[in-house]
Amino acid sequence: MSKYLKMRLPYVMGWLIIEVVSLLVFFLYDLTLLPWVHMSNILLVVLLICGFVDYSKISRKHKLLVDNHLDMVEPSNYIEETFMDIIEAERDNARIAKDKASSDYNDMLEYYTVWAHQVKTPLAGLSLTVQNIDDDSLRQTLQSELVRTEEYVDMVMNYLRLQSNDSDYVFVPVEINDVVRQEVRRMRTLFMSKKIGLSFDPEVSEGVKAVTDRRWLEFALGQVLANAVKYSNSGVVSISVLPEYIEVKDQGIGISEEDLPRIFEKGYTGYNGRSDKKSTGIGLYLVKKAMTSIGGDIVITSKIGEGTCVKLVYKK
Repeated sequence: MSKYLKMRLPYVMGWLIIEVVSLLVFFLYDLTLLPWVHMSNILLVVLLICGFVDYSKISRKHKLLVDNHLDMVEPSNYIEETFMDIIEAERDNARIAKDKASSDYNDMLEYYTVWAHQVKTPLAGLSLTVQNIDDDSLRQTLQSELVRTEEYVDMVMNYLRLQSNDSDYVFVPVEINDVVRQEVRRMRTLFMSKKIGLSFDPEVSEGVKAVTDRRWLEFALGQVLANAVKYSNSGVVSISVLPEYIEVKDQGIGISEEDLPRIFEKGYTGYNGRSDKKSTGIGLYLVKKAMTSIGGDIVITSKIGEGTCVKLVYKK
């Protein structure tokens, strides 16, 4: 109401001026004030009726605009009509730009999908070749680098998928031990190359299931295990499966207290990342986004020099 009165203030001032001028005329001609009183009352009633009708129209128009029903708004003058034409033209331009951006994104996604599949073919060939190397140390080193390369390729694809709203999530009951076994098997070369132990007892958590998307849970666990190995120089990585979450503990270098609040920001590497020139600051960002997308969460606690504990919480 206050905004409406402010908008219509010139009309109110005009009414007051008419009242004052007419009153002065009556005084100048020494006329009785009774006709002026009647005239003022009639003008006030007319003003209130017109104001009520005008306020109702403007309120309805404002509500339509707030609710983004621009096509239902009827312009009341040529200025509003001009503004409506400008807004409609801008909306058309925005739709065209959005369609183009969507098309460009789909083209990019298609390109990188093809690229990832093409890259994986020579990587698979290299993996077979590396297995035939007699030098154990060299073979293990090359296998470790191949695993890291495959991880980076998968990261590119998952990054693009997570930026899209069309990710195909499949929520089914998943045997969590199977997910852990799959990722441990895939990461075993990294553990062996850095001589880091692994502690996981599947019998303790036998039968633990969660309704989740297996592909994204595997991706998140794989990234967490890769980080555990990456930032550990010795010790053991322990994996525990509980009904609410998967817990991964390492005995690595840990994360500083000031870095913990920002570790899920895209591109943020922190102290450890800056000391490791290969860090991209994208891994934990993707894990957080993946777990959130499937209705879960990731919780991290850490102390410098003592290690890090990561909990991948299933769908709530």
